[in-house]
Amino acid sequence: MKKKYRKKDALSYNEEDEQTLSEDILDFIKVFVISAVVVLLFSHFIAYPVNVKGRSMHPTLKDGEYGFTNVIGMAFHEPERFDVVVVEMEDEDTGNPERWVKRIIGMPGDTIECKDEVVYVNGQALDESAYIDAQYKQETKDSLGYFNMDFDEVKLGEDEYFLMGDNRPYSKDSRYKDVGAFTKEQIFGDGVLILFPPTHIGVH
Repeated sequence: MKKKYRKKDALSYNEEDEQTLSEDILDFIKVFVISAVVVLLFSHFIAYPVNVKGRSMHPTLKDGEYGFTNVIGMAFHEPERFDVVVVEMEDEDTGNPERWVKRIIGMPGDTIECKDEVVYVNGQALDESAYIDAQYKQETKDSLGYFNMDFDEVKLGEDEYFLMGDNRPYSKDSRYKDVGAFTKEQIFGDGVLILFPPTHIGVH
């Protein structure tokens, strides 16, 4: 015998269906809120997104690359010479904070200068072959007539770091008087993990 479909059954079905839909929506909102909180905590206290703009670190870091810098590491790790770091600056025009990616060249207490395109730290020539591409350096010199800009001797204080971009002719950094040395407090992140584009994945 064919079972009859009663109106009461239809009402009961609709109520259960609406209740299930409400639960699904509530579950989605919970997941969304939790995910947003996790992303917020991750990006502000563990790793901060970095979008490379310009060519001041070329070819180490290229314009348009995207990744993260280690924020929490700064609480447990003292900056070291040659580290790639993200520093926080105040924009001259707007007063808003902006972040730059540079490399630590001079440490607190160092005396640093550049003569005949060679950087000297405490009177010793600095070997920069590990991060400055020799071929790119020569091509730049052939094109512009120089690569490293000479500057007079600078004596760093107890909490001062001398930062420079790897692409010297195109980097505004500690060599300029209106920038100068950076303090540890200004060093926002340590290292850069590039994730995009996939062909450039790597830690710097």
